[in-house]
Amino acid sequence: MRYSRLFGKTVRKARKEMTAVSHKLLYMGGFIRELSAGRYEFLPLGFRVWRKIVDLIDSEMEIIGSQRFSIPILQPMDFWSKSNRDKAWGKSLMKLKDRSGAEFALSATGEGVVTEMVAGTNPTYKDLPITVHQFIVKLRDEKRARGGLLRTREFVMKDAYSFNESEDDFMKTYNSFYKAYSRICEQLGLQYYACIADSGALGGDYCHEFQVPCEAGEDHIAKCDSCDYTANNEKAEFIRKEVNKNEKMKEYKMVDLPEKVQKIKDLMKHYNLPAERFIKNVLYKTLDGKKLIIATVTGDLDINAVKLAKAVGEDELEIGEDKDLKSIGSKTGYLHSWGYDEFKDKIVYVVDEGITKARNLYGGYKTETQDPQNVNYGRDFKADIVADIAEPYEGALCKKCKGNLKLIKTIEWGHIFKYDHFYTKHHNGYFTDRDGKRKLMYMGAYGIGIGRSMGTIVESHNDEKGIIWPITIAPFQVHLVSLGESKEILDKAASVYEELGQNDIEVLWDDREEESAGVKFNDADLIGIPIRLVVSVKSFERGGVELKLRTSEESEIIKLEDILETVKRKIKSLKDEFKPKTKY
Repeated sequence: MRYSRLFGKTVRKARKEMTAVSHKLLYMGGFIRELSAGRYEFLPLGFRVWRKIVDLIDSEMEIIGSQRFSIPILQPMDFWSKSNRDKAWGKSLMKLKDRSGAEFALSATGEGVVTEMVAGTNPTYKDLPITVHQFIVKLRDEKRARGGLLRTREFVMKDAYSFNESEDDFMKTYNSFYKAYSRICEQLGLQYYACIADSGALGGDYCHEFQVPCEAGEDHIAKCDSCDYTANNEKAEFIRKEVNKNEKMKEYKMVDLPEKVQKIKDLMKHYNLPAERFIKNVLYKTLDGKKLIIATVTGDLDINAVKLAKAVGEDELEIGEDKDLKSIGSKTGYLHSWGYDEFKDKIVYVVDEGITKARNLYGGYKTETQDPQNVNYGRDFKADIVADIAEPYEGALCKKCKGNLKLIKTIEWGHIFKYDHFYTKHHNGYFTDRDGKRKLMYMGAYGIGIGRSMGTIVESHNDEKGIIWPITIAPFQVHLVSLGESKEILDKAASVYEELGQNDIEVLWDDREEESAGVKFNDADLIGIPIRLVVSVKSFERGGVELKLRTSEESEIIKLEDILETVKRKIKSLKDEFKPKTKY
């Protein structure tokens, strides 16, 4: 490809609202443009990378026996309502009606449709396992699109689904996907953590996320420094401090407290005590607003909204507002852990397990002038639910080995789910076993976002000059730069371009005649193609063509007749760096 003919060129500056490194570099390098918030156009350079990621993933899916298929983007709403997923997805599920009034969901996921498609073939034990995958457009009305390709409202995802006759057989399939995802990460040059995670609105209660460490990520994981325990913060377990463990229960009493002392930091200063000695209450509500949840933790902890939602049997909660506090006669800074008896049908009290291990705490029932001391769970108040609802913190003790948890900021790159019968029971997902009996199939699902993969790779592979593409998915393998306008130089560059192209080596030739060497080199570094060749008067004075790897500051001169074999050797060497280490 000649750069002079390439649609989509580099630009010198990113836009002010772009904060993620990948967003800036992909925009500046001429890979993507934004159509509207969370919806991106892939220019030819970007689409070449996108397509290579698809091909790499598709190849790995075939290796583990998955067959490619396709389903429509518009899905009748009854496929969603059967498993209550329409309510679970809430506002993020996009819908439309056709001219006859029939309502459809725009594909946010495909479990219901695929389960009924498979069940419709009347499978028997002889047909199982069935494993299929697709690359499909997903549409989700995200509250806030951010980070360029890292959080979008419209994207293509590799979806895979598996159906097995038994749980043991299913786990073999699940583990094959686990290994395949590990291999894909390695081929994309991604460091990753496979984490225990929450399945959210997709359902099921066992899954793993493949998380890539990244400062631009919006996820956090907790990793033990002493054992292999790794979990998303939404699922991470840790040992609670047993506050005042050796004290006897003291007498409950109300003491005077100035009205302005409301927040934990104010209480710490007023009493000269650590945060763990106080009770912290936060108000949440269900999406329909019918239920209010008072969540209680010790003052040194924060509440994890996902854990809390699970504890009360909801897929999602919203933070309570002033109007919600007012509806129960309360206000900011005065939310109680107990006592709203007249609203008992509206309020659910949830306490973190740490509250039950603590003694003689302060707070939980602040009035305009007073606050309680020596509050003990079980004696002075009780909740409707006791659960793990707290966010892990740096240095918290691992429940598995009592090591220390380290918190790492990450991007969720891939997710694999064990559904068991979650969907098959709602969608008649039966097979006929060896005895002629109908039984529910065990189901799993496995996803990777293509655009997010591209963004994650750039977040992981860049420097101050631009992108550094792994050879496995680079838009081109070689960036050929010709300097000068003389016919001799252009003819030599053209011969290199043609020879490499005729030998199936992908070349982007910067053939612009009026641009300076500095501009061309800066563009080459920004675009990030692994191998750069420079054809110039200076290079031929030194004996041939200059070759430089994007990852190196050093260059070398290659004789014109040796270019093909040298480039082939360099490409092989670069590919070897990304050969997967995970074995089946």
